[in-house]
Amino acid sequence: MSTTPESPVRSAAHDAGTGFGCPFCALACDDLSPPADNRAHGMDCERARAGFTLALEHTEATPRLAGVAATWDDAVAAAHTLLRNARLPLFHGLLGDLGDARSAWSLAARFGGVVDHRDGDAMARALGVYQDSGWITTSLGEARNRADLIVWVGEPIHDALPRLRERLFECRQRLHTDAAPEVVELGARPRERIDHVRTLHGGRPLPHDDPDATQLLEQLRNARYAVFLIGRLADDEADMALRTAGELVRELNEHQRAALLLTGQGPGDVSTQLCGAWRNGFGLRTSLARGYPEQDIKRFAARRLLDDGEADLLVWISSLDATPPPQTRQPQLVFGHPAMRFDHEPAVYLPVAVPGVHRAGFIHRGDAMRLVTLFAVTASTLPDLAALCARLLDDEAVTPC
Repeated sequence: MSTTPESPVRSAAHDAGTGFGCPFCALACDDLSPPADNRAHGMDCERARAGFTLALEHTEATPRLAGVAATWDDAVAAAHTLLRNARLPLFHGLLGDLGDARSAWSLAARFGGVVDHRDGDAMARALGVYQDSGWITTSLGEARNRADLIVWVGEPIHDALPRLRERLFECRQRLHTDAAPEVVELGARPRERIDHVRTLHGGRPLPHDDPDATQLLEQLRNARYAVFLIGRLADDEADMALRTAGELVRELNEHQRAALLLTGQGPGDVSTQLCGAWRNGFGLRTSLARGYPEQDIKRFAARRLLDDGEADLLVWISSLDATPPPQTRQPQLVFGHPAMRFDHEPAVYLPVAVPGVHRAGFIHRGDAMRLVTLFAVTASTLPDLAALCARLLDDEAVTPC
C-alpha cells in the first residue's frame, strides 16, 4: 500500500520564491527554506530542524500487530475489527494536519467515538472561558504590527515555540511602528497580580501594597495596544488566571485597546478544533456515539474516559510527533509517525506519512487566523491517514484477518 507526493512541490515552491511551511509547532512558520538534499541541518529553528530530520531519516516503516510485522492488508483488517467491536473508541493524540483531523472526525462518526486532543486539558480550559463569558482576542500578525506592550501571562514557552520571540518581540518590520514592544513577564503564577491590577483599575484599594501591580497598571494605561500573551499556566490556577486576564482585557477596552493572544498548545490542536466545529458545530471533547454530536468538556475528557474505563479502545493519531501513546489498560490502535517506538507494543500499529515532509497538506496556525500550506520534500511509500481512513470506512474493501 503506498501513496506518492502529489507533485514535486518542493522545487515548485522554491522556484516561485514562496515561503516553506513547517508543521512542527503551533506557530506553523511559513518563511523557512526547504531542507537541502534531504538534510535539515541548516534550518535555524531547533524544533523545525529536529522534526524534519527525524521524518527525513524515517521514510519507510512496516505495520505491526502486537509487535509482529504484518502486511498492510492484515493490519488494516485488524484495525477495522478493533473499531467495529469497540463500544466507545477514543480518538486521541491528534498531532497531525488538517487532513488527519478530517480523517479522525470521519472515523469517530462512523464508529461512534469521542474526539479529544493530547492537549485537551488546556484547550478545554480556554473553551470553557470562551463559552462562559466570551473574550477579546487578537492574531499573531496584529500583535506583531501594533502591540506596544506585551504582558506574558504564565511561564515562557520558548521550547514549544522557539521562534516566538524572534517573530513577535524582536521583529524589525512592523507596519505601524519601528519600536519593539515592551515585554512584561508575570511568571508561572500570574493570577494574583492580574487580580490586583483589576482591583486598582476599578478604583478599589488592595488589602496590602503591591508595587508590581501598581507599575503594571500604569504601563497598561500608557499603552496604545496592550496584548496579554497566554503561556503555560500552573494547573491549579490556570482557569482563574485566564478568566481574570479576559475580564481585565474587557475592562481596558472601555477606554483603550487591549486583547488576549492565544498561540495554541501544539501541532494539530487548532486544526482538530476547527475541523470539528465545521463538521459538527462543536470541537474537541465531542462524542458521536449516539449518532449525533454531544460536547461536554469535562465528561468527555480523554484521561477520565480512560481512567474510568468508559472508553474501551484508544485510537492514537500522531503523524507529526513520534511520542507513543500513554500507557492504558485498553487496547491501542496507533496511526503513528514512522519513527515511533513503544515500551509496550499496541494491538495494531499503522505507520503513516508525515505531513510537510512525506506528503503535502495544510495546517492551521496556533492563533487560528491562517491556514499554512505544507509541501512534500521527499519520496515515501507510506500512506497518509486519509488513505487508511477510506479503506476503514469501506467494509467491502477490508479483508478479515
